[in-house]
Amino acid sequence: MDNVSLKRLREWFKKNAAALPWRPVDLDAPREPYAVWISETMLQQTQVSTVRDYFVKWMKRFPDIGTLAAATEEEVFKYWQGLGYYSRARNILKTAKTVAAAGREMPRTRKELEALPGIGAYTAGAILSLAYHQREAILDGNLVRIFSRLYALDFLPTDKAPAETYWNYAREIATSPKAYMHNEALMELGRTVCKVKNPDCSHCPLHGICRAALENRTAEFPPPKSHTQKDWHGTVLVIESSDRKILAVHGGQKFFKNQFTLPHFESPRNATAGLPAAAEDYIDADSVCSVESRGSFRHGITIHKIECDVLLIRLGTSAANATRHLAMQRGAHPKFEFKWIEANTAQEALANSFSLKALGKAFG
Repeated sequence: MDNVSLKRLREWFKKNAAALPWRPVDLDAPREPYAVWISETMLQQTQVSTVRDYFVKWMKRFPDIGTLAAATEEEVFKYWQGLGYYSRARNILKTAKTVAAAGREMPRTRKELEALPGIGAYTAGAILSLAYHQREAILDGNLVRIFSRLYALDFLPTDKAPAETYWNYAREIATSPKAYMHNEALMELGRTVCKVKNPDCSHCPLHGICRAALENRTAEFPPPKSHTQKDWHGTVLVIESSDRKILAVHGGQKFFKNQFTLPHFESPRNATAGLPAAAEDYIDADSVCSVESRGSFRHGITIHKIECDVLLIRLGTSAANATRHLAMQRGAHPKFEFKWIEANTAQEALANSFSLKALGKAFG
């Protein structure tokens, strides 16, 4: 991209940059690396409009790496609740603990950053570019779309060779003076002007050099992704003990394998009424007082399109007594963990929208 085009891009950005809680008013000001890391991780797979409030609440509770490193996973999930892709939150906590234990700030090299949990090539580049003003390339979905249209690239960076083509264009931007501003300006351009559908080419500062726009072919670029969507039907168990505690499990689940969630398993539609055999992995059938069907809900996790029936199972025994059965089951399933949560705190303790939807059906 030539210097004239870059100048147009900068001027456009200075006039049109949105006010965001992680963006300083002075667009030339270096950023706080921690804030860049958190905001860019939240923005993965999530709209800016959604992230705004989450970021503000997060920074009030976890203003720095040390505060975050001292938090529990459960509390971190609580502040992440609704953003989805909980592995991001788990990796944020792991990285915070690693950096805090070393008694240092966020690293200043790509190699060190990419060695941390959850920080890939894009996030590392964003931290180095936006926070440290290093001449580092970044490549996210917005830049992929812009480069595809600018240079009429009819392929996506899914394999090594195509990815290198896109990264080379990103590195070209990174070699320019004020690369940090160009990187962010391109992200803003992709978000507000060079959108997936109906791009506003008449207001694009790069219109004059965009092959797709000049040839009236913007709808063709980038080419569509090949999606593989999987339907999954299952049953979620909301198990309540006689002393009003809810069972949460960790491990052995189809979804949320690495955090506590409500027990769930695959099941056919219109399954036979009553207590499913699979439920006996968690409870002793003789202790069950009632089994109520509480409807179903739909949910999406990565490529899975999920529909789940909800069963509210009330026990005639306390959580302490029910634990004996669970302890025996643990011998057969060594990765299986469990805990009982007070029913009135379950909404906070199970901070994933999958479990919250099931609890809403059970008690709503």
